[in-house]
Amino acid sequence: MKEYFEHLEEFSSEAYLAGSRMPRSQWGNKEIAEKYLEKYWLPRAEYERSWKPIQDNIYINQQRGLPDIGFREGFKIFPLRGGVVFIQEYLENLQSCIQHTHDKFFVIIENLYGKQFVGKLPPFMMKYPADISWQELMSGNFISSILFEWPRNEYFVFGDSGKWGEYIANDYKLPLNIVAFREEYAHIFREKFKVSQEEWLEILGWLPPEYEKYL
Repeated sequence: MKEYFEHLEEFSSEAYLAGSRMPRSQWGNKEIAEKYLEKYWLPRAEYERSWKPIQDNIYINQQRGLPDIGFREGFKIFPLRGGVVFIQEYLENLQSCIQHTHDKFFVIIENLYGKQFVGKLPPFMMKYPADISWQELMSGNFISSILFEWPRNEYFVFGDSGKWGEYIANDYKLPLNIVAFREEYAHIFREKFKVSQEEWLEILGWLPPEYEKYL
């Protein structure tokens, strides 16, 4: 059985349609969704072999959520308003940054807080080329909608360079996307994700005090 079989069965239900921009008539196309997962699902064996060591070199307390998730020494952060993993502008800003870190791929790993499954579902584990277009990212029918339009679940996002990462805290009381990067890339990420002074002060008010040491 494919590792993502349960996702095809579970999320094809119209119960998950709320919040999606996809018309009801298009929702639930398992053929499109399965082809997408065949292309972009990250097998657990590859994750454990190649990606978990990178993840461990970026994050600490990975079995927890905010405010306990932390970052290794040498990383700085830039917190942003959250709610979803990516929107198109956010993805394109991130891609501009990681041209400088020379990543070939990035992954999105669902945080199950140290569990292997939630209910019957294993975590989402996706691997994408660093230059993927927004249109391609959203081409997976209900799978793309669950990943990128559904304001639930929390995720680690990071690239093969190990020089940056994000923690997507959708389920935090005030959702945050915490972008982290090695200090030498701080000016690149901060410039690309720059927000107004008013918004920045609001975000700092949401940020748990435990993260001030990373600013």
